Amino acid sequence: MINIQDFIGNSNIFKKFEVDDLLFVEIVCPVEDDASKTNLWWHHNFFAYAISGSMVLKTLKDEYIFRAGECIFSKKGSIISARHLVQEDFCELRVFVPDDFIRSVFQKHRISLIGAGAEEKTDTLIPLAIDDVLEVYFQSLITYFSQLAPPPKSLLKLKFEELMVNILSNNKHRSLKCFFSSLCQSTKPSIKEIMEANFLSNLSHENFARLCSRSLSAFKEEFKNIFRTSPGKWLLKKRLEYSRYLLETTDSNIAEICYASGFENISHYNRVFKHKYGLPPGRFKIQKTLQPRKK
Repeated sequence: MINIQDFIGNSNIFKKFEVDDLLFVEIVCPVEDDASKTNLWWHHNFFAYAISGSMVLKTLKDEYIFRAGECIFSKKGSIISARHLVQEDFCELRVFVPDDFIRSVFQKHRISLIGAGAEEKTDTLIPLAIDDVLEVYFQSLITYFSQLAPPPKSLLKLKFEELMVNILSNNKHRSLKCFFSSLCQSTKPSIKEIMEANFLSNLSHENFARLCSRSLSAFKEEFKNIFRTSPGKWLLKKRLEYSRYLLETTDSNIAEICYASGFENISHYNRVFKHKYGLPPGRFKIQKTLQPRKK
């Protein structure tokens, strides 16, 4: 998998502005990119505003249509798939932001937290209700990308704080405020939540540790304390269970299910699936298809 955040930061393909750990970038995604099966991940959260075009974004839990003029928040991690809804290039403005900066905004502006017992379970993508305030805000950011000189870094930090305060002062965004409150009430991200949301991502243990803001050794130790097994064994079990679900509920072929479940090698997938369930996935799927449905 490609870390798109690192790729953007290290390349000159996209128009971008950087200040500390904040990254403002205008991303153009051509229609022909749908042909690529490369999956992407990122190690910081981001806000995104669609400038033109429309995309279908799929997570582990749901599917979202992201259209021009709409805004979403994405937790750090990855999406399962993204494709164009229509044959038109997609353009978006994206603002990457780390957990620590979100915490600093809460502290600086003395924003009240939502109590620990009031959290709302949210997906890795959180659509935001667009209003005149947010629309004007993103349009003001877009103008910076058409200017010859970049805006002052101090202004960019203020612009992001403006975005946060606007969102958090609006009751329409309670789900996002709940998520931010949970970030502020813990010193480190939840390994359990991040792993449950991203187990289909074919990341190395080092990158999973980075996603969880831990060193590799600390990640492995905490992981074992939480799940009572190693990351490798847990990931294999979760991916096999998900692939079995796809075999039983979809018409996808074995190769599609293999890659959709986080495996990179079909022969390896066939071998480990047979070891766990007694049949290779192809025969398992046929057997399930032939079984009479329960009334």
